[in-house]
Amino acid sequence: MGNSQAYSRPARLLRIASWIIAIAFAILLNMLGSLVIRDLMYAPRGGRPEVAQFSDAATSPLAAQMRDLQLQRDALNDRMENTRIAHDRAGKLYVEARESFRNWIATRQATGDSRNDPELLARTRKLDELQTSVVGWQSQQNALADEARPIDAHLKQLRIEIAAARQAADKRYEAASRRYELIVFGWRLALTLPLLLVGVWLFIRFRKSRYWPFVYGFGLFALTAFFVELVPYLPSFGGYVRVLVGIALVVFAGIYMLRAFQKYVERKRADLEQSRTERARGVDYEKALSTFQKKLCPSCDKPWHLGGEQASYCIHCGLNLFKVCACGGRNFAFFPFCNQCGEPVAEMVERRSAEPGERPPASN
Repeated sequence: MGNSQAYSRPARLLRIASWIIAIAFAILLNMLGSLVIRDLMYAPRGGRPEVAQFSDAATSPLAAQMRDLQLQRDALNDRMENTRIAHDRAGKLYVEARESFRNWIATRQATGDSRNDPELLARTRKLDELQTSVVGWQSQQNALADEARPIDAHLKQLRIEIAAARQAADKRYEAASRRYELIVFGWRLALTLPLLLVGVWLFIRFRKSRYWPFVYGFGLFALTAFFVELVPYLPSFGGYVRVLVGIALVVFAGIYMLRAFQKYVERKRADLEQSRTERARGVDYEKALSTFQKKLCPSCDKPWHLGGEQASYCIHCGLNLFKVCACGGRNFAFFPFCNQCGEPVAEMVERRSAEPGERPPASN
């Protein structure tokens, strides 16, 4: 857009509206880009790897064996619990019977009654039976403990094997996750990096075109997509890629600016080698408006007011900058109408510059 637009209200409003369009266009593109970048995680076939995909296949047979053994161990525990209860009950009965027998023997010895020898035999036999029962239950407990020992050893071995299988599965999962992240990052980089390059190309070629708001909006979107939207999805080395691309862009921009400045210097040097008449003809209205407000010479782009506010010629290149109208008004030489009477300035640029005793152009 021309610089003269900054001097009229409609032009200022148009410029503001153009920037609003550029920013809105960039925001909408960023919203779309963030959705696309996010959904690229589903692009690889099969989607994101899960731990179960690697651990289940390795641990399922071992887990099945462990479940079967655990069922056997649980059933054995029930039997051992029942045996323990029976053993405790039999031991209690034996202790009670033995205590009763001792009391009976003490009474018999105190009274000297020897008529109860059959009862003595019966009591002794019953006590032996109870003791035999206790020993039998204890034997069953020992047998069940012997039966549980290999099951416990097998369960312990299975736990070790399952832990090792899960550790190996975790390593395979981590490797698959890294491959998945690399693939997704490659997709995202393949999307955002070309957008960034296209944005740079559009800015270089079309930043001064009629549709510049869309060029600027797309450029803002491309920069945001690469340097902001891509950040949450960067792998461990992704930061290097982003920084290297940023360095490349800075180097490219620096080289481009240096070349542009060199071309500008060469163009100005060539302009200053021309006569004042030719240089005056090359100053258009847009350039005149821009330089007048900045108090710069439209030919050499240097400040003319260093020679005083009433200076009529550029002290750097000798270009005639101010002329007096027929009405006596002092006007910038490149404005078409007088600021005092509103009439066209009487003397044209060609006549102003073709005066006798024309000064040679100054070097830059």
